Amino acid sequence: MGDKIATGGGFANTAGDANGTLTTEWGTAIGDKDHSLVATAKGGILLQDTVTLQQLSRFNRERIPERVVHARGTGAYGYFQAYGDESALTCAKFLSDPSIKTPLFCRFSLVTLSKSVAETVRDVRGFAVKLKTSEGVYDFVGNNLPVFFVRDQRHFVDVIHAFKPDPQTNLQDFDRVFDLMGALGGEATHMLTYLFSDHGIPASYQEMDGNSVHAFKFINADRKVTYVKLRWRSLAGIRNLTEEEAHALQANDLNHATRSLYNDIKEGKYPEWELQIQEMKPEQLDDFEFNPLDSTKHWPEDQFPYRPIGKMTLNEVPPNFFEHTEQVAFSPGNMIPGAIEGSEDRLLQSRLVSYFSAHEYRVGTNRHLIPVNKPANETRHYHADGQMNTGENKGTLNYEPSLVHKTYTDEPKARFYPQPLPAGTYVQAELEKTLNFKQAGQLYRSFSEEDRTNLVNNLAAKLASSQSELIKNTMSAHFYKADPEYGSRVAKAIGADKVTVEKIAAKLKE
Repeated sequence: MGDKIATGGGFANTAGDANGTLTTEWGTAIGDKDHSLVATAKGGILLQDTVTLQQLSRFNRERIPERVVHARGTGAYGYFQAYGDESALTCAKFLSDPSIKTPLFCRFSLVTLSKSVAETVRDVRGFAVKLKTSEGVYDFVGNNLPVFFVRDQRHFVDVIHAFKPDPQTNLQDFDRVFDLMGALGGEATHMLTYLFSDHGIPASYQEMDGNSVHAFKFINADRKVTYVKLRWRSLAGIRNLTEEEAHALQANDLNHATRSLYNDIKEGKYPEWELQIQEMKPEQLDDFEFNPLDSTKHWPEDQFPYRPIGKMTLNEVPPNFFEHTEQVAFSPGNMIPGAIEGSEDRLLQSRLVSYFSAHEYRVGTNRHLIPVNKPANETRHYHADGQMNTGENKGTLNYEPSLVHKTYTDEPKARFYPQPLPAGTYVQAELEKTLNFKQAGQLYRSFSEEDRTNLVNNLAAKLASSQSELIKNTMSAHFYKADPEYGSRVAKAIGADKVTVEKIAAKLKE
């Protein structure tokens, strides 16, 4: 790291300080530790990237039986109704018929820490909705914040590890967080600005939004594609807590958000969110100074305004917490083929496969038969047996095709969209347009003076105790690159060297 940290800072005598080549668990060298193998420079992770797949598979098996991420959660049942007919954009029936009430289960969560933490901690909040449509389960698996820390899955596991307690002391150590974020070179600046603002502690689940973070594809009957970003906009409005308000609340109640949600539902004050979308044509993807499929970026609302297309209402508390909220299994890979599909977003591509693996390990092979997960429509397949099978398998046929038996047919309308690929070679490389700092600066400047002060104070509360001047100076430089006032205020608050900060910032590239 070039900057030695004394014992007690969480870094001394750890494997992370050792010299040598990074390898897999099997001892083979990793050729590129920062980038997944993708089909094009825009994305499309390949299954032959075994380093990526093994890393995700290993990560999904780190904890039993608690979720590795999103462990602390609260859920409720409800329904969704579309406002109008969206068939011009997508074949998904539940979005095109206002008379349809689509049943759903919604789970809110804290992302990085364990089930035992208070609901007032500063953390990203998960926002997941399992919609049981007539065409199968569609899972919206997002967060309250619209962007994320990294754009390539290779460092997703590292982000979670850094936020989780030090494996030696079992204490959360923000030196570890800022060490990683500083080493990433600035791509986390936008997300850190969100997280350490008051948006990092929502006042309640009812008063926060849910964002898809990634772009997805809507496909209509003519096989025309529109890229979309989705969000659940709270109709109660957005309300956040300051650090001081959160501490005062935590002193009396570790479960304030769950209690508030359940009390509102029991009292008939049903929480509501409006589903809104941004739309972008495929030919527009290269029109910007950033990559629209980069998870660290949002789409400017002045160019791509959100449009409301439906509403979700939560109106039922689950009868048993474990059976429903703990056993629910979401996956962004649960979409409606031919109607809603994933984009080439590198981070999304890994999530499409890793969630299935995580829940298969955590809940079991037949997790889809648990009532909270079970589709509303009839299922027909040839999967067989497995742990906790409850009688799905009937008759002699568990294969297809067959010469003598009638078998299920396929549905051409559900074929995946044939995404054209440019000629070229496999690559492991950074996105061509990263724009690490500009949107973070715009976000800072959009805050009120009170919000800016809270953001700086929240960052300073964690950074000031760092035992590394390199971490202090580097993180201040990232914020300075986003906005000179922003970085200068952080640097002053934590005692970073202003001259050094400016020199580091001058070398940073967008």
